[in-house]
Amino acid sequence: MKKSVLRALVLTLVCCQWVIPAPLRAAAERRMLVEVELRQAGDVNALQQLGLDIAGRVGPDRLQLIASADELAALRQAGWSVKVLETDLVSRFARTINTDGALDGYHTYAEMLAEMQQIAAAYPNLVKLVDIGDSWEKTQGLADRDIWALKISDQPEVDDPNKPDVLIMGCHHARELITVEIPLAIAAFLTQNHASDRAARALVNGREIWIVPMVNPDGHVYVETTDPMWRKNRNNNGFTVPLLQGVDINRNYGYMWGYDREGSSVLPMSEDYRGSGPFSEPETQAIRDLVEAHNFTFSLSYHSYGNYFLFPWDYHAEDTPDDAVFNLLGRIYSFWNGYVYGNVADGLMYVTNGDSDDWMYGEQTTKDKVFGVTVEVGDEFQPPSDQIPALVNENLTPALMMIAMAGWLMP
Repeated sequence: MKKSVLRALVLTLVCCQWVIPAPLRAAAERRMLVEVELRQAGDVNALQQLGLDIAGRVGPDRLQLIASADELAALRQAGWSVKVLETDLVSRFARTINTDGALDGYHTYAEMLAEMQQIAAAYPNLVKLVDIGDSWEKTQGLADRDIWALKISDQPEVDDPNKPDVLIMGCHHARELITVEIPLAIAAFLTQNHASDRAARALVNGREIWIVPMVNPDGHVYVETTDPMWRKNRNNNGFTVPLLQGVDINRNYGYMWGYDREGSSVLPMSEDYRGSGPFSEPETQAIRDLVEAHNFTFSLSYHSYGNYFLFPWDYHAEDTPDDAVFNLLGRIYSFWNGYVYGNVADGLMYVTNGDSDDWMYGEQTTKDKVFGVTVEVGDEFQPPSDQIPALVNENLTPALMMIAMAGWLMP
């Protein structure tokens, strides 16, 4: 696609964002799921530079986006081949998930916290419930939401330097509801089976397992109550218009933060807005402080969607010095569920910078090297609730295998 055409599309999209009155724009924007055909190398980067809401890559030649009618028209006018897959994601959410006025089979923030409290109360010798930090709205006195972790070990009150720490995270991105369910299921399995299952007992006794099911509680509650397509946290960035609010906290980690404008954005209106600086957000500060205080060797961050197992580097298309190790982890994980494993250099995913995996692995001054990976679960952000058990089950055994591998990854 010629550069002049791309420039015209940028101008069209910018005009669509700013000329339409903000309240109308906020009410009508980005309700459609569309699929763009990729015809040549560089198409993904070209679409990234337009500030579009990229949902996921589907195979080598298709990219799915959350789009408004204006953005759809602009893409077609610029010559992209675009197919509409879902005309109104908000209505679909109401039909398939928000059927009970809450989230049907998915956990709300309150339900998640209640379950974590129940697990800690039921297994006090194995579990400690830890408040690792505040959400953005709590720091502003707007809400009372904390970021909660379960530490699971045979001596949860003890910080044992001889045991590898494992971090399992969900819900960096608010609308990715399934990513809360898998960490909770892992915690339930390990605790409920500790007494009867030798493998579960070995993992709990030989590791310090930290489970953070919801890194972005404010964003998740906003999905529950207001906008099911919300992705970022709830930092208002000094604006009152929702379109300009929020930081993508998985572009806010310190390593290679702001490396370029392809892997994250400087514009608050963008879904991958990186924030005002590295670790500007209390949510990423909480994860940073937790990791720097403990002996982590491995982290697993759940996202959706795509059925991928992803690993660094994410900020550019090169392999890390430990690429063989990452590929081994990918082979083990995918053996159990058929997920595709790889990185940007393999052409599997678009570039991102300031994300958790690159910081986990790349930052080796303030902490030791952590093998950070991301699993993109399923085929959509918000699968109907009746699909939750299958998606949990296809990721449970692979996650347990990753916890087992953490000992091998110790220096």
